[in-house]
Amino acid sequence: MFTFLFISYLYMVLPNKVIMWLSFITIFSSVLSSFIHYLFTKPIESSIQLLTTQSQQIAKRRFAGSLPEEGPTEIKELTRHFNIMNTQLNEAFLQIKQSEASRRQLVANISHDLRTPMSSIKAFVTAIEDGVVDDEATFQRYLKTISLETERMDQLIKQLFQLSLLDSGAIKLKKERIHVDELLLSVLQHEQIHLEKKNLEIITDLPKQIPAIYVDVSYFQKLLFNLLDNAIRFSEVNGTININVCLSSDQMLEISICDFGEGLSKDELPHIFERTYRVEKSRNQQFGGAGLGLAIAKTIVESHDGTISVTSELEKGSTFTVTIPIIKR
Repeated sequence: MFTFLFISYLYMVLPNKVIMWLSFITIFSSVLSSFIHYLFTKPIESSIQLLTTQSQQIAKRRFAGSLPEEGPTEIKELTRHFNIMNTQLNEAFLQIKQSEASRRQLVANISHDLRTPMSSIKAFVTAIEDGVVDDEATFQRYLKTISLETERMDQLIKQLFQLSLLDSGAIKLKKERIHVDELLLSVLQHEQIHLEKKNLEIITDLPKQIPAIYVDVSYFQKLLFNLLDNAIRFSEVNGTININVCLSSDQMLEISICDFGEGLSKDELPHIFERTYRVEKSRNQQFGGAGLGLAIAKTIVESHDGTISVTSELEKGSTFTVTIPIIKR
């Protein structure tokens, strides 16, 4: 427009008065359009600046709060998606940190659990090699202790291997139709020696007709074995363990294993299925174990689309309940 007015002035195409008015209108229009442009682009510029600053913070692993969704619709939509991404990255980063902390704690726990039997085995082997043992009875007792500590390490390594396989998804469950009473009978036969050792009585309450379930028999037996073994270890000598099976609905079957042992405190209950959680130190030393059995049980149940829960009270015992889908006829 200014070029046109300049040419008009040079060649006298328009009167000077008209050129003057047109120049004034052009200048006014330019100022007004610049001001309007500023009003419209300032929120966009501010939002982009905030997004830039926030992205720089994210690059430094600093996940601050959500950005205000301001400006035009497109910028609001962009900011909304950015906030969602920021939240998801923050959650993922926290999960990674928690997983790393759990891994370190698990390694520390396992190292401790392996060091104890290793030290015991080393001490007894050294005593035998140094000729400290001079009678057959003591020699046999030392060998039995070495055998028990070796079995303890073997069980720990097997649990770790099972847990790693379940977590990695490397195992494909081979599900088949079976009734719970068959599984319970097999597990009870396997634990017969431990039950007799503590003179424990098993009281079962099963319905006359138990619907079938669709599970991997091998892994579901491990689940029941871990729960029953846990009940045996925490039960008093000459005590009782209750095993109940019932229908919680027309689609779910409940299996409960109840002991009347020492029980758990309210503070322990929320963490009992965590693989890195350990019960109070003196109790852990008394009853043994690395605390992986319940973590494995939880993983197995969830892989079968079921749930596991626990109710417990100190000095009154604990009840572990597994809920699993049944096969409809």
